[in-house]
Amino acid sequence: GDLYWPPVVERVVELLEPYLSPPWGYLIVGLATFLENSVGAGVVVPGETLVIVGGFYARVGALSLPWVIAVSVAGAILGDNLGYLLGRRFGRGLLERHGHRLLVTPARLAAADAYYRRHGGKTVFLGRFIPVVRSVGFILAGVSHMPWRRFAAYDAAGSVLWGAANALLGYALGEAYARAEGYLRVAGLVLLVLLAGAIWLSKRRRERRKIQEELGDASPEAVEVAERVDGE
Repeated sequence: GDLYWPPVVERVVELLEPYLSPPWGYLIVGLATFLENSVGAGVVVPGETLVIVGGFYARVGALSLPWVIAVSVAGAILGDNLGYLLGRRFGRGLLERHGHRLLVTPARLAAADAYYRRHGGKTVFLGRFIPVVRSVGFILAGVSHMPWRRFAAYDAAGSVLWGAANALLGYALGEAYARAEGYLRVAGLVLLVLLAGAIWLSKRRRERRKIQEELGDASPEAVEVAERVDGE
């Protein structure tokens, strides 16, 4: 059936609906992951956030969760490999010629090469889950001439886990809202009953005070009428 959403969530869903409907939703999610990882644009292109949003909208909108995962993984792998290629083809030469302006000395380049020879695989895999490393780490892998086959294997494994985990996280958030619907309605009914009871008690007290003021506090009739009002 139709889901009940809190007003803020409902407005956000309505706002994103034109952009997260097929096929544009898949294109946006895939393009965001591609740009975040290919050219170091993670600061301005929140790829991970859009994957989560895509998973959320797969629960509340028209997107398909398997397709959200697929385009997220594909965009990430393509972006990573482009970043690696740019780093290997152009980054090395640029740093060797102009690295001194960024305090990148030949000794530091050699240290980076040694690091990627020893720890390149786990850096590529785990770096997928760290925002800054995700944006530039794959370019540095290319700069350090990490063997492409090794890079591609660890990158694919990390991309699949990252894309699936974030899409499922977004889907779980949507499911949590759906499950909270029943609890929210029960809580609303309880609150309504308590509020009605408080209003009823307040009204009875006002009636009693009004009768006592009209007949006088010491009057036996006032006491009798007031007790009758309370007992009704």
